[in-house]
Amino acid sequence: MTPLFPSLFEAVVFWGVLVLWVLALLIWAVRHSEKKGKRRQDLLPLNALAIVVGIAIAYARIGVLPNWLFYPGELLFVVGTAFALWSMSLLGRYESAYVQVLPDHKVIENGPYRHIRHPGYLGQIVAFIGLGLALQSWVALLVILIVAAVCLPTDSASKNNCWSPSWETVTSTT
Repeated sequence: MTPLFPSLFEAVVFWGVLVLWVLALLIWAVRHSEKKGKRRQDLLPLNALAIVVGIAIAYARIGVLPNWLFYPGELLFVVGTAFALWSMSLLGRYESAYVQVLPDHKVIENGPYRHIRHPGYLGQIVAFIGLGLALQSWVALLVILIVAAVCLPTDSASKNNCWSPSWETVTSTT
C-alpha cells in the first residue's frame, strides 16, 4: 500500500497547516462564544468528527486520488479558511461562534456580503474541498462535504430565527 503523503515534507505541510487551522478556529471560537441573543445549536463537533473520519479514510487509502492534488488542495484549504475568517471579521460586534440573532441586529452588506449571502460558509466549503483534495481521497472529500452541508444553516432556518426585516431585502438581491 502506498503512503498517504509521498514525502516527509508533504506530511509536515499537511499536519502543520491543519494544526494552525485548528488553533485559529479554537482561538476564534473562544473569543466569540458569548451568547448574546437567540441562537441555533452549533454542530462543530460533528464537523470535527467528519474531518477525523476523512483523515482515517485517507490513511486507509480508500478512494485514492492522484498525488498531484495535494498542493492545490492545501492551497484551497488555506484560501477558503482565510476567506471565511475575513468574512466573519467584517461582522464586527455581530461576529459570533454561533448563528444567532441580536435584538438590534443589522444585516451586513459590505465586502463579500454585497455579492454573497453567506461568504463565511462559502469559505468553509472551499476549505473543506481543499482538505479532501489534500487528503487525496474522493471518499474522504465526500464524507467531509456531506457533513459540512448538513451542519451549515439554511436560509429557511435563519428566517425562522427572526432575522430583521432588512434580511428580506438581502435575500431578494443575492
